[in-house]
Amino acid sequence: MVKNILILGGNRFVGKSLSLKLSKYNNVDVFNRSGTSADNIIGVIQGDRNNIEDIQKIDFDKYDCIVDMCLFFTSQFELIKDLIPKDSNYIFVSSGAADEKYIETFDDYGKDKLAVENMLSETSLNYNIIRPSYIVGEGNHRPRLGHFINRILNHKYVDVCGDGNYNINLVFVQDVVKCLELLVDDSLMKRKTYNVCGDKSINMIMLLEKLKRDYYPEGKVLINFDSENGLFPATDFEFDNSEIKKDYDLQFTDLDEGIKQYTEWLEN
Repeated sequence: MVKNILILGGNRFVGKSLSLKLSKYNNVDVFNRSGTSADNIIGVIQGDRNNIEDIQKIDFDKYDCIVDMCLFFTSQFELIKDLIPKDSNYIFVSSGAADEKYIETFDDYGKDKLAVENMLSETSLNYNIIRPSYIVGEGNHRPRLGHFINRILNHKYVDVCGDGNYNINLVFVQDVVKCLELLVDDSLMKRKTYNVCGDKSINMIMLLEKLKRDYYPEGKVLINFDSENGLFPATDFEFDNSEIKKDYDLQFTDLDEGIKQYTEWLEN
């Protein structure tokens, strides 16, 4: 069944990949400030989600499913929550930072995401929430794996918060997109919150050593410890993805396979 889908955001990284994937067999519109999309078959509504006049450009009633990629504050949700049809499905892309175990680690970011989750749970909407861990992979505009690889190849120091002796969880963009695709296809929202993360975590220092040993032996791992400029905070960031795997029979990309695919993409 062809669905009418609205993606709020949808212009970079996960949103771009998702809009391309869904537009192959659905009618997809994106709403963003730039007024651009990843493909000319994808409709575009230009606007700022903080502006009620721009929000009113959207005919929410026409959409079977709404995927919200750029919701950060309760004030933003206040502008749309009464406009979302009760028979539409709403998917909120939150963050692992909203997990109460880590909420103090990410300043206000995690707290703001959790506040939106709580507000959403008080509505009668058909919704699901996903909490991705650190997203990496093809097209990432944030300096994560690509940054580490560049520093290793050029024998430059990598800034690391603390002593690097903590575990981080990476999830590849294709897995996040697949997860969202499955949720979009589900006609019955479960009003649940799902962790979207890799099956295994990895120690921060071991990740850098793996990149050099297995993929870039000509490189060199140099580390600037206790840096304030490290990409990941000095804390474990680990999750259990069993719930979404059980409900949607979803398999996550193995860490080594995902890194291999990413390095091949970089080279091409």
